[in-house]
Amino acid sequence: MNKYVPQFFFALTSSILLSGCEMKRPAPSIDDEKMAIEQIIEQYIASINTCDTSIVNKIWSHQHPATFIAPSGFYPSFEAIRDSLVLGIFDARFTRRNLQKEDLRIFVDGNFAWSQFSWSFDAVTREGERHQTHGLETQIFSKESDGSWRLVHIHYSGR
Repeated sequence: MNKYVPQFFFALTSSILLSGCEMKRPAPSIDDEKMAIEQIIEQYIASINTCDTSIVNKIWSHQHPATFIAPSGFYPSFEAIRDSLVLGIFDARFTRRNLQKEDLRIFVDGNFAWSQFSWSFDAVTREGERHQTHGLETQIFSKESDGSWRLVHIHYSGR
């Protein structure tokens, strides 16, 4: 047997195995992207209903400036959203919260996406009074460098 044959097969096998490491995953379909974004929206709703800052931390971008516009004001950063809105309003003013979405629409365009939906918010204030509001909401998402979607902006209004 030729002394170069084992070396040739080793080199060939190695290059085949290593070339498989360089293969890229196929791009997710639009339906997959929409499902991923809907999961973020569900987590957002859970973050408002529970005032869980670990969820807030997970769903908002830390790579892009995050902003939130609401009837209660403008929240110009992730920290303001977490501390002044989620904890400062939803947690401080209400003992129970139930945010629900309806008529969800999601649009994806490359590394950006947006959603629109109607919402209803039923809550009980710290004073024991029922509080109910309805409105419309638009959310903007960015695909982060790790391929995950994160919120970068929300604008909502009552109706």
